[in-house]
Amino acid sequence: MDRASATTAQLDEIAEALPQRAATLSRLFLKRSSIQISRVEALVLNALAQQPRRITELAAREAVSQPGITLLVDRLQERGWVARGPDPSDRRAVLVSLTPAGEEVLERLRAEYRALLHEEMATLPDRDVRTLAAAIEILDGLIERLAEQER
Repeated sequence: MDRASATTAQLDEIAEALPQRAATLSRLFLKRSSIQISRVEALVLNALAQQPRRITELAAREAVSQPGITLLVDRLQERGWVARGPDPSDRRAVLVSLTPAGEEVLERLRAEYRALLHEEMATLPDRDVRTLAAAIEILDGLIERLAEQER
């Protein structure tokens, strides 16, 4: 299906299916994980692995209310996975950052996820594995273009 032949219905179907499939894959993995963590908690840890962030930024990024993300960060802090500290650029603001324990949990999650997917993908025909690899490249391009539009 190239751009000229993709119908609106096909594009709509793909646009609806992608986030649903990604969420389902994540949910199924987290059910099997040895680490008790919600999908949003895992997303927050992943965001903090990139850089410390303010509560307001985390709330906007994960589409969660500010009170909701504050409670979530409280839970993560109680587990020792995140810490709050002053924002050097604005002492009135607080930055949330990943602790070494949080980094370890995130790496364990990533390793479990890789192992689970590796095991399942190893049963696929080579053609399907190549198709998935190509799809990842295409998704990376879409993500990059959408991220550029946010800047």
